[in-house]
Amino acid sequence: MEQECILLDDTKQELQILIGTKCTISYKDIEKVSILNEDANFKGKTEPFLHQVLGGVSFFTFFGGPGLYVGLKILLKDGSIKAAYISDRKTGMNTDWYREDVKKAKLLKRKIDKRIECATV
Repeated sequence: MEQECILLDDTKQELQILIGTKCTISYKDIEKVSILNEDANFKGKTEPFLHQVLGGVSFFTFFGGPGLYVGLKILLKDGSIKAAYISDRKTGMNTDWYREDVKKAKLLKRKIDKRIECATV
């Protein structure tokens, strides 16, 4: 069974990150949400998304490209960064899992962006 990485609570006007930087964030405290690929070798070892794998320009070896996790980088108005990982397993660029995770990330980002816009009005 797949676990959601973020729970949205419109009653309290906040989201809860379940996979990544576990915390609760008010919609009004969010500055920007970005979809990024974090290098699997650094996930959980450095600041979120400090080591990214860029789409389309990755370096590939005989064994394939670098392992990565698709996630949402959530920049707060205070400058801090939180991470919510869509990928629940290491994946590679342009694999079926990767495309599925990016699709989920885009949908979740749209939902969050809509809530941020409403919270700041």
